[in-house]
Amino acid sequence: MNSLKAVRLPTLTAILAFETAANTGSLASAAARLSLTPAAVSQQIRQLEQHLGIQLFARSKSGVELTPQGSAYLAYVQQAFETLRMAQQSMARNKDNISLNISALPALASRWLNPHLKQWLAQYPDVDIRIHATHGVVDFNRTAADFYLAFGDEHYPQQEKEILFQDWVFPVASPHLLTAPWLDGKHNIIYPMIHVDWGKEGQFLPDWHEWLLSAKLDECVPNRGPTYNLTSMAIDSAVAGNGILLGQQHLIKKELDEGSLIQLSEHKLPVTKPYYLIYPKRTLDKPKAVEFIQWLHSLC
Repeated sequence: MNSLKAVRLPTLTAILAFETAANTGSLASAAARLSLTPAAVSQQIRQLEQHLGIQLFARSKSGVELTPQGSAYLAYVQQAFETLRMAQQSMARNKDNISLNISALPALASRWLNPHLKQWLAQYPDVDIRIHATHGVVDFNRTAADFYLAFGDEHYPQQEKEILFQDWVFPVASPHLLTAPWLDGKHNIIYPMIHVDWGKEGQFLPDWHEWLLSAKLDECVPNRGPTYNLTSMAIDSAVAGNGILLGQQHLIKKELDEGSLIQLSEHKLPVTKPYYLIYPKRTLDKPKAVEFIQWLHSLC
């Protein structure tokens, strides 16, 4: 019971009465500012003192004076009120702005969304796009996120969801790495292999062993090479010529188009869980949200 009381906040009315009395040094002056009676202000402050278990003011006929504990508490209160005032000013400035808050897996944000974003910005220059990269589960009730570009949808049973795409992997490499054929006469791969470790999500991403088996190169043993937990880092490593990568088709399109990566085989394996667009119903009430959904689907 005591632990619950410790985390319960006092009423905002009581805190405001305390701050006003501290700034004016008088219950009567505080009452005049707040359009209350001095007795009501005094009662609010006493309730706050009881809640906190400390004495905030020393009272006298000439007015009120902060105790040391009251002075310490006032500093926190003033900081909190200043934050609230800044937030109110910010909301007032931005109330007419159109913005969309996008959370996304880092690789989706950097490798799939960003290369196309110029197209959206040219079409809707008045819409502010805010992108937050995260691997965590997005709580739409606790964040400002309007959309989440996610791998799978199992964490969002109550939200709206649409499949963006199902990806595929195939071997790619930098042309600067390929000083000789990537397969020798015995169908052995002669270059290092870049590996991606997604932890528990790795069960949905084909690895080199699975690809070799599926490509009927089952006598080959996956070569050693650097291992990354982030897809974007693995792609950068392949572009740098550190080895051959099983690249995801949608995430390496820019590199393939530019020629910084070359597809080595037509044999592909599917990533066995789709990428989704997740959003709460409230998002559809925001200006340009529907247009953004349609635009994302046009990229798939």
